[in-house]
Amino acid sequence: MTIDYSSLRQLDLNLLLAFDILVQEASVTQAAEKLNMSQSAMSHALKRLRAVLKDPILIRTSQRQMEVTPYALEISPQVRQILAEIQETLLAKDVFNPATAQEDFRIATNDYVEATLSANLLQQLTQQAPGIQIRVKGLNKDAVLAALDDNSIDLFIGAGLDLKRWHVQESLYQEEFVCVLQSDCPLTELSLEQYVERTHILVSFQDDFRGIGDLILEQQQQSRQVVWSTPHFMVVPFLLANSDCVALLPKRMAERCAKEMGLKLLPPPIDVTRFTVSMIWHQRHNNRPQHQWLRKQFLIAAKQLAD
Repeated sequence: MTIDYSSLRQLDLNLLLAFDILVQEASVTQAAEKLNMSQSAMSHALKRLRAVLKDPILIRTSQRQMEVTPYALEISPQVRQILAEIQETLLAKDVFNPATAQEDFRIATNDYVEATLSANLLQQLTQQAPGIQIRVKGLNKDAVLAALDDNSIDLFIGAGLDLKRWHVQESLYQEEFVCVLQSDCPLTELSLEQYVERTHILVSFQDDFRGIGDLILEQQQQSRQVVWSTPHFMVVPFLLANSDCVALLPKRMAERCAKEMGLKLLPPPIDVTRFTVSMIWHQRHNNRPQHQWLRKQFLIAAKQLAD
């Protein structure tokens, strides 16, 4: 359908509302009261409608009564339908019921965040929303923003992205690093000298052997030997359990693995900055009820980490 924008500019939504009420009430005074307008404003709207439609719309039949014209009665159902569709399209909010919803959410994150949040989140989902499916994608950070922009993912959960103005971010929790070693290591604390003497396992998403620890050590004219680099956090505890290596790992993950695998946790001898794990999404999803519900579930799961 071709839209004649120049003709449509003669109309505005207020004129359609006035037309609908005038036809219903067959009275300028009563129509004005119903729309909470002055009688003069309603008379002006009627004058404009008559000019646009080239029809009187209301004609006087006596000193006190008016009658709707045949043409106005003929088009009235279509005008009312147009108003109903505008209301349904622009004003009616989608009702999202997690108990009955069928949704497939695509989330980009790493295995550390997934392991940290997923236990609480999975329990919430199975209890509240049995029809919801979560698809976790492992994406390089360089590809995340493009994936948000082209709508191939709904949400990114992680840290350290340089956002554009159309991306939205909300913090979930703060995290810090600890040194993780074999449980039979006799040390009760780790000096800088002992730290650099050991071989290291590194979690790297850049396919290299340099991490934040190396940058800090360089500032102190120190270096370490990284013998194993992996993009997977969760494999590191298994590697540590059978080696004399040390690794910097997020504390929440390390604490859980230490209990299960008998690993030892020690404070780092270098000043490793805390980091914040956040949710990041495209602004197109700000007001979508299902997306708002999903973000709330992650906030609840993150709060339970501190409880």
